Amino acid sequence: MKHIISFAGYDETIDWHIIEVNQALATLQLEVWHQEIKLHQMTLSFSEYDRFAREFRVVHEQLPGIVFFEKGDFTFELIYDRLGHVRIEWCLAGEPKHVLPSDQSYVGQALALIGVYT
Repeated sequence: MKHIISFAGYDETIDWHIIEVNQALATLQLEVWHQEIKLHQMTLSFSEYDRFAREFRVVHEQLPGIVFFEKGDFTFELIYDRLGHVRIEWCLAGEPKHVLPSDQSYVGQALALIGVYT
């Protein structure tokens, strides 16, 4: 199984690849990619994934707000400043923060791709 959730900025994209679903352990194996470079690999419990998806949906619908996600050395934020304007920010521990300007409609496509994992 491989499912890709793309967080598209105007000029760059960061992707979450769900590469494995383990029903017995209730976990997802994800790889984070920026352009053509694999940045990070992580295992999320179904509840961690569900929490992120729920917070993402709420902030996307209510505006303004921040969706914050951290797992290991990887930090990821979606910052909705005002209607239509979103910043995608991510970093790995010890490295500078990357900022991808985006649009609510672009980020909304990622929300549509987050779904059930069964």
